[in-house]
Amino acid sequence: MALSALGELLLLGAMWGASFLFIKIGVSDVRPLTFATLRVLIGSAVLLGVIALRRLPLPRGKRLWGRLMVMGAVGIVIPFGAIAWGTQYIASGLSAILNATMPLFTFGLAVLLGDEPLSLRRALGLVVGFLGITVLTWPKLQAGIRSEVWGQVAIVIASLSYAVAILYAKRRLAQEPPLLTAFGQVSMGAALFVPLALAELPWQQTFTSRAMGAALAIGVIGTALAYILYYRLLREIGPTATSLVTYIVPLFGIFWGRIILGEVLSWHAFAALGLIFISLILVNGLPQIGRSR
Repeated sequence: MALSALGELLLLGAMWGASFLFIKIGVSDVRPLTFATLRVLIGSAVLLGVIALRRLPLPRGKRLWGRLMVMGAVGIVIPFGAIAWGTQYIASGLSAILNATMPLFTFGLAVLLGDEPLSLRRALGLVVGFLGITVLTWPKLQAGIRSEVWGQVAIVIASLSYAVAILYAKRRLAQEPPLLTAFGQVSMGAALFVPLALAELPWQQTFTSRAMGAALAIGVIGTALAYILYYRLLREIGPTATSLVTYIVPLFGIFWGRIILGEVLSWHAFAALGLIFISLILVNGLPQIGRSR
């Protein structure tokens, strides 16, 4: 892997890792679905601007837009909403750790659909991964079902929803231009989010400069620019090497939460992170950093 590509991979991990920080800041002042709506509206506008600058045609056809609406619901509304809601109650670093389970759900669903073979090593990886989730949630469960537990459950649901979206996109949108697919799913997510945000009565909320700054940062950096960089890496170094970002995001999520918000995580969090990393290696193997298509 070229040094420039490695730098871009680390930058992408830093962007997505910082998203959990921006969400934590934003939902401290603005209701979660309203904040998520702001995020995707800003992201949609930036992606549309990039498409206009490149003079690319917008997606066409009712069938395609129908599929993009499904992606908007499963890949944007459910996970973005669940993460925004759940991060109200838990540290942003914990959100990043729990979100790292997404590849495990992707593989588990692929096995159920017959797309992936299940070996003993991979089955062990799934067990270890969900053991990591248990280690992370067990201290809160011992104290009873509280908001912190539901917050962690919400992040796990978001990871599961991301996994469903990935498998759906692989089957229904694999031949579409990636940038247009990104814009289509984010814009459809924005359209679906608006009525949900209106139910939170946004005109009665106080949109502080801190919350708006967080929405602008995650909309531009964590959504639009991160998507563009992600697809650039897919083209330059291939999907296998790009998958290394899965290991980088939670590390940056913990880092930003500690530096900016002063979050201090217990040993349970780091033990869970280690178990999840081990499970990813068991399920997917060690990613090769050479170019692959």
